Amino acid sequence: MPEIWLRYGKVEIAIEIRRERLAQVIEDPLPDQIVDVINKELQELKEMDEIHVLAGDYELSTVKFIRHLIQFVSPSKVNIYSNEQILRQYKREVKETQCTFTKIDEEKHSIGIVDGVVLKSPTIFSRKDLYFISSVGLDPLFGFSGGPTALIKFLGDNLKFEALKRETELKPNPANDTAASWFAGRVAEELKEVKAIEVLPGRDDFSKVFTGNVLEAHKSATQELLKYSAKKVGLKIPLAVVTPGEESKCSTFDQSLNSLWNILPALEEGASVIVLTESSGGLGSEAITQYIYRGFEVKESIKRNQYIEGIENLYYLLNYGAQFDLGFLTTLPKSFIEKRLGYKSYTTGNDAVNYLIEKDQEKRKKITVLARGDKTLLIHS
Repeated sequence: MPEIWLRYGKVEIAIEIRRERLAQVIEDPLPDQIVDVINKELQELKEMDEIHVLAGDYELSTVKFIRHLIQFVSPSKVNIYSNEQILRQYKREVKETQCTFTKIDEEKHSIGIVDGVVLKSPTIFSRKDLYFISSVGLDPLFGFSGGPTALIKFLGDNLKFEALKRETELKPNPANDTAASWFAGRVAEELKEVKAIEVLPGRDDFSKVFTGNVLEAHKSATQELLKYSAKKVGLKIPLAVVTPGEESKCSTFDQSLNSLWNILPALEEGASVIVLTESSGGLGSEAITQYIYRGFEVKESIKRNQYIEGIENLYYLLNYGAQFDLGFLTTLPKSFIEKRLGYKSYTTGNDAVNYLIEKDQEKRKKITVLARGDKTLLIHS
């Protein structure tokens, strides 16, 4: 009986599945880093006296890239700007360097109107030598994370909710064009002079970078991501075990859910799915926290324009997760998962696998295992 090791937060856990019950193991699809190619792309920055970068997120791949940039061009040249939440992460990750950190807390100024919404941005975006840095990925609301998505999240929750409101049917849509992504693109157009670097994640690091304005870099990065991430399956999947495959993505319940949205099109109706979410950092969103502890009507909140951070993921979970036999391997209290959300909860990987095997009484269905669900997009061909 083969052991399959899967990332579960800071550790890996082993699950055992008999060969005759194992359909396939879909490994990390992303490429390795080619340092010479990346350094050639960054050569122009190395020749500058000072480099001003605005960190749009703290994805692992973005952090790793900025660490690489600092070492490549010299720490004393690099000035990192962002909001307090993002800067806090970078100060921990690159604290041994001599680069400068600057919190952006200046007043925002109106710079235009996007689909009836007044767009405001801090004056830092008017710098001609500023580079906006983010990482590309799959996102259920915007299709892709990266430049435009990171930009509107950085500019405020009100813009994210404006994007969400434009969705006529709120459902997970990773890798697809959505009304939300259209809105994010329009915001990026208003800041089209901003230079951008978009990072492609890799195996435990980052693999490539793309430059241009925000939209140009994002288009190149999404095309490259799909070359690796999109995997076709011939038959729909009846049983699955999926882990995000990255420590930070397994650290909260909210972040782990993207691994589920990325495989929905390839699941059989009523499929049984186990999602690994260590959740050492807790629930991970204000909306899920409020729902667990106090409860509220999610649809009504959206209708009344009452935005709570993370409400879209909670909506997906309650409305689309219910179409499947869903369970979570997690350290969260069983009462959170089973009583409040109505799904199954497991404490060991083999307990979860045994449930999948025992449920299939005819013993004909096989289990698919995804080792990096956060960056794997399954498509039913």
